[in-house]
Amino acid sequence: MSGSAEASQKALHTSLLLLTQLEQNMPLSGVLIGALEAMIRQSESRFAFLLHNHSGTLISDFAAHDPEKPSDKEHLQKHASDILSCLLPQMRRTVPLIANSSTAVKAELSNTMAWRLFQRVLLIPLNNTLGDKKGILVLFGRPDNYSSEEIIGLEPLISLCVNLLALDEQKPEEERELISKQPPEQPPGNQNEYDYQFIHSKDPRFITTAEGIIIHHNAAAESLLAFPTEKLTGQPLTRLIPKLQLNLHQKDPDQFQELKAFSKTGKLINVRVACTPFIQHSELLFSIQVQDIRAEMETKTERHERAFRIQKQQRATLEVARIATQEEAPFERLVRDICQLASSTLKTPRAGIWLSEEGSPVFRNVVQIDQSQADYCESTPLILNSNATFVRQLEQVRVLSLANLNGPNPNNSFLSQEYIQRNQTATLICAAFIKNSNLIGFLMVEDSERTLWHEDQYNFVREVANYLHILVLNEHRQKIQSDLIQQEQQFRLLFFDSPLAMMAFDRESFQFIAVNHTATEVFGYSLSEMLSKGIYDLIPIQQVMDIHALVSINNDNGNYHVLESRMQKHSGEVVDVEIHSHSINLSSRPSILMVVHDITEKKRIETSLRRTQKMEAVGQLVGGIAHDFNNITNIIKGHAELLEMKLADNEKATKHINAITKAATRTTSLTHKLMQFSRQQQINSEVCHIGDILGDLIELMTKSLTKNIQVVMEIAPDLWPVLIDRGDFEDVMINLAINARDAMDGHGTLTIGASNICLDMDSPLIVRDRQPGNYTCIYVRDTGSGIPKELQEKIFDPFFTTKEKGKGTGLGLSMVYGFAKRSGGFLELETREGVGTTFYLWLPQTETKSTVGSAPNNFVPDIEISAGHTALVVDDEEDIRSSLSEILDAIGFDVKQAENAAHARQVIQNEAKSFSLVLSDIVMPGEENGVNLARWVKEHSPETRVILASGYSENISLAEARSVSCELLKKPFGRQDILHILSHWQWN
Repeated sequence: MSGSAEASQKALHTSLLLLTQLEQNMPLSGVLIGALEAMIRQSESRFAFLLHNHSGTLISDFAAHDPEKPSDKEHLQKHASDILSCLLPQMRRTVPLIANSSTAVKAELSNTMAWRLFQRVLLIPLNNTLGDKKGILVLFGRPDNYSSEEIIGLEPLISLCVNLLALDEQKPEEERELISKQPPEQPPGNQNEYDYQFIHSKDPRFITTAEGIIIHHNAAAESLLAFPTEKLTGQPLTRLIPKLQLNLHQKDPDQFQELKAFSKTGKLINVRVACTPFIQHSELLFSIQVQDIRAEMETKTERHERAFRIQKQQRATLEVARIATQEEAPFERLVRDICQLASSTLKTPRAGIWLSEEGSPVFRNVVQIDQSQADYCESTPLILNSNATFVRQLEQVRVLSLANLNGPNPNNSFLSQEYIQRNQTATLICAAFIKNSNLIGFLMVEDSERTLWHEDQYNFVREVANYLHILVLNEHRQKIQSDLIQQEQQFRLLFFDSPLAMMAFDRESFQFIAVNHTATEVFGYSLSEMLSKGIYDLIPIQQVMDIHALVSINNDNGNYHVLESRMQKHSGEVVDVEIHSHSINLSSRPSILMVVHDITEKKRIETSLRRTQKMEAVGQLVGGIAHDFNNITNIIKGHAELLEMKLADNEKATKHINAITKAATRTTSLTHKLMQFSRQQQINSEVCHIGDILGDLIELMTKSLTKNIQVVMEIAPDLWPVLIDRGDFEDVMINLAINARDAMDGHGTLTIGASNICLDMDSPLIVRDRQPGNYTCIYVRDTGSGIPKELQEKIFDPFFTTKEKGKGTGLGLSMVYGFAKRSGGFLELETREGVGTTFYLWLPQTETKSTVGSAPNNFVPDIEISAGHTALVVDDEEDIRSSLSEILDAIGFDVKQAENAAHARQVIQNEAKSFSLVLSDIVMPGEENGVNLARWVKEHSPETRVILASGYSENISLAEARSVSCELLKKPFGRQDILHILSHWQWN
């Protein structure tokens, strides 16, 4: 139980004893003094004042005699007048005041001498459930600071004082028992007697303008007539007293008007009003005096009935207090007994309490008393949003009555009409249970016939609700404690049996409090070793700021946070981890729970996938550039050959033509490397055995290395065949060997290996568009310096190089990546700085039994084309069409041109006889490509030979192109390449 709850229980017991003394005829003043003494002891204060608003009485008390503080009584008497002058303006206060410094006291009390009198002060307005001000309670002289917890702990005693003051007001004037009937001593100063009487009059007093606008009023006016949410100053007085008439000719101050006025609760009450005009500073003003004559209007029978009701309610309040202090009894039984007593005291058929579900607008009926039937609870809950009118009003006034519920215009905003009709509810009173300024429940008393509730009944319902409120809060605390115990048990079961690594460390010391079995296995420590360490023992120095951030973001309980960082195992291995953290209280210690998941492999897969996506995008870009580059080079090369044919006898021209041809050849080499990176299919692919190729290459690769590099071969026997471009593969292996030599700076070990591996669907290497199956894995491992992490994402980019200018093109590794991609395989990288780097080339097993295509040689065959052969050149580039047309014309063909596949069809259909040769580009604008055109040509003219030229095939399958019996040419090509293809056919 919290400190404020224990204080409330203590104050509740004291209130019960004081009420018992009141029943035994102790004077009312004696009971109030006893309450002040109890509050002094409980709050550890030296002084307590209770200023009664109705009678102007000042009741005071001070701490028990202390030899070290002999002047308490003298101090109180000496400064009583000054203290009273500081407190009188506070009679209007509606909320408690806590001032714990001289500056705060001086500012809050608006009095320069207040800080010398009080130093620290706790001031509590004494208001009843209707909002009427009964007085103020002042505690001061405490050695340390006051807090809001004091108010909660003193609530039963404060409530007792409010009811005792209200009880004194209800007695006839001659029977009142408070200590002093004399008005307080008039403070010295420049106030005249009239001002003093105006301020301290027990009757409401106003000063208005000639138009009836209020410019001054006293505390009694605010207590009786002020509306809860409005200030009186500046308001027309007729808002409070509707039929008031300001009579300029009224000279007798004892001449009164009997009218109706609105009370603070909004009810019309009987008042007597006197209006006296006067002149001040040449301005006509009115002095208004109001007398509450409700008591005079009561009949003797009504007074007797009220006294009887109050006496009965006081006895019931004592019994409620007795019931509420039975700590061992079950909560529901105590609440049911109290509701039963409240219902019988108020002579109502129904009473019960409704409590909210935590964090929800749902209110459920916990206890219900119905005098006409057995105990039960309403099964249908109430849905009360925090913005609902009923909730806002109840939070503000604490006790609320609703009438005319079953009339034609019901005053109801929260009960269903079915409920009202079933229970015949005509009127009700609700008293709020408040926690942290929010409504958590309420006591509801219902009646079927009553139309009005008396003020003493409001007070009684409020008192009953106060005791029920304490029981509800205690029940909430016990439930929370029970839930915490259960949660801790569940936590332990889930924690220690979890397959995930879980650790909890103290927020202040950062030492581990709890570690599960999985965590010890993952990090390689025993349980005792882990518990002797802190979170920083498992964090590399580079990741310390991550833990600072983790502790910082877990300041709010209930919030989960996810953080990616790195942690170090007992072996020294540093792994990537994903940390799910949550603030908890473990063994009453603020802690942070961490669920740690090793994501090293996940990060590797993500890096590989990201690299694949990036390289695909770059490959598409590079392929598009290479396609245009090939076309441009084809134009240059074709026209250069034509010039060479026409100007063969001109030595000067031949010199320039040779320079152009040489530049075109260099361009062709660069374009070829770009195409190796971007091309998706091999053009000159064949079935190869990796072991044979590597055996042939070992001598060449060894010559490319230095003598200080040892070459180790780890080639498994019977490697699966693969479908690759052998020349490209040889270039790949030599390129990787040279890169390894440079990484080792000429000294180290180069290991080249190959083996058969079957990858299933569950393999971490199977991501994105990679397919499971049989692969030959070729790896090249060096013992060099490794690749820095910041460079690993860039090494496959075209033209990226770390070598000095002029010593590298930056196309080597991009060519390796492109070869793996178009061979249907993939490339993986494994590197550690200071240890070395390994490239893994995965090539799929092929079922193909024969090779297709072969590389052209430098021999230029001599062919003769007989007359009558026609050729069609199809290309979207006009310069390419013209150069190819002239070359074919020089060879002996009658040549025609078409700019795309659709145009080519028209030309072929319009020709009288079939074309002998169609030379077409594969990639062209329009709906059809070169492969579609070749298929159509073969269907309509099977004897026509077709050559397809490929610069960048995009998603067009070259195998599909071969299936239509076409020869393939790689751009850029020239006259020699065309003659090699033409030599495959007979032209007679």
